[in-house]
Amino acid sequence: MVRTGGCGIEKMMKILHTIAGIWEHTGGPAESVPMLCLELAKRGNNVRLATLEGPLSKTVKRCGREGVDLLTFPKLPGQFSIALSRALPDLCKTSDIIHGHGLWLQPNWATAKNAASTKKPLVISTRGSLGPKSLRHSYWKKKVAAALFDNRSLRYASCIHATSIMEYESVRAFGLRNPVAIIPNGVELPTTGIRGDFFEKFPALRGKRILLFLSRLSWEKGLPLLAEAWEGLKREFIDWHLVIAGQGEPGYEKEIKNLFASKGLCESVIWTGLLKGEEKWSALAAADLFVLPSHSENFGIAIAEALAIGVPVITTHGTPWSELVDKDCGWWVPVEANAIEKALREAMSLPGEKRKVMGENGKALIKEKYVWRQVAEQMESVYRWILAGGIPPVCLKIDW
Repeated sequence: MVRTGGCGIEKMMKILHTIAGIWEHTGGPAESVPMLCLELAKRGNNVRLATLEGPLSKTVKRCGREGVDLLTFPKLPGQFSIALSRALPDLCKTSDIIHGHGLWLQPNWATAKNAASTKKPLVISTRGSLGPKSLRHSYWKKKVAAALFDNRSLRYASCIHATSIMEYESVRAFGLRNPVAIIPNGVELPTTGIRGDFFEKFPALRGKRILLFLSRLSWEKGLPLLAEAWEGLKREFIDWHLVIAGQGEPGYEKEIKNLFASKGLCESVIWTGLLKGEEKWSALAAADLFVLPSHSENFGIAIAEALAIGVPVITTHGTPWSELVDKDCGWWVPVEANAIEKALREAMSLPGEKRKVMGENGKALIKEKYVWRQVAEQMESVYRWILAGGIPPVCLKIDW
């Protein structure tokens, strides 16, 4: 199959994407990986996505219905999969290019091993795995995994994919000399998101201003910082309510809810659990402000989604969103409770009309830089450069 473009005839590529788990509760990659695959397929490529069985996200299921060959494999504890390992030799052999997502897990190692053994080019999206905070978490396990598997995989890769300058800097700080493609994740601009639907489900919030946190409940998301900041604000802003949407490991959920309760925050905080699809967009549409006080994000898809629906954002230097300030659509502050509290106080004190203007600025930023069609075009250009050479795409850094 061929496609006729402005530069002549281009051969359609056979692209294999692999990732361990992209389940409905796993956050960003469960949206970004299948959406990238779907957009690449829309461009006429033959795209396969190999992953592990489990409660797949709606976006994963959608990509399987709309043109991506979705392959799922049984898993063992620890996200091991013998079945995937057995399938990978043939999957790699019959692909033009392999794109693996993530590090530290057996499916990542198996992907790299089989790409090398079949002499096929490999792209690795690190998905935040090389960030300083991430490397310090489970440090010794990752050090052993790197020595045995991941260092070899990374050295073999034809290209590393980073979603931001911050992630690119982490790749270089790790000592990697590979070309790095800096391509952000995309956002599918919402066609749903009716504000009233959220209040139908949570009627106690009617008449309240909503500060929304929407993400996985996990250590890197900075919820203890948010608890400390909110403790200093709740009496000052009695017409505001903090909504925490998401789920995490049961032990961590219990721990973080107990922390908020110990600070006397129960009356001003509501925990919705995981919100998906239209429920998620409805919550975003109902929000007056969005907050994500993360220690570490390679991208932060929830930030982009909030901006896409017109909600100003407060986030930290742990995320790569400095342009919130440049584009006047949010606040980008140090990873400190005091700084988060100060930004929240400023944001909640603004007139509603000013927040609305900031929301429109956020929408414009997303349309300018973060639409999935644009992201897929950049990724495809990297694949073609790897396969055929020529002038490197502008998103590529070959600077070691």
